[in-house]
Amino acid sequence: MVDRLLLIIAIAVAVALAWGCLCLWRAWKVRALAHETPFAGIIPAGKPAVIGFSTPGCVECRTRQAPALAHLAAALEDAVTVRILAAPEYPYLVDRLGILTAPATVVLDATGAVRYVNLGFTDAATLAGQVGNVAHAAPQTRHNALTT
Repeated sequence: MVDRLLLIIAIAVAVALAWGCLCLWRAWKVRALAHETPFAGIIPAGKPAVIGFSTPGCVECRTRQAPALAHLAAALEDAVTVRILAAPEYPYLVDRLGILTAPATVVLDATGAVRYVNLGFTDAATLAGQVGNVAHAAPQTRHNALTT
């Protein structure tokens, strides 16, 4: 009985350490992009942008993330650029941003620098808050439930 309890505790510690390492790695990736503009030529600079990444087989991308991005675009109108990109068509960006799942969203400031990377579904209210903060916020990353 004690052996099983120790095994469960060891597994829990290993999972927590792995999650912590993933969080640190993602934060490092976003900070490294803070002074770059990886979307130059794809997304026009001059105003904040929200880019959604999806894949052809991603149901959550179509049923949840796309409507949230449409709602955000309608709410903020011309104050923000909203685009959806097919992740398989931009493997360099997916790798550079450390995107591990779809849907994923990226929030850019007006200069085109990456400020937030969200893994998994992110609602319109959260994205609107991130867009509102891009002028004042340091680069950050947020992890949602990793779904495909």
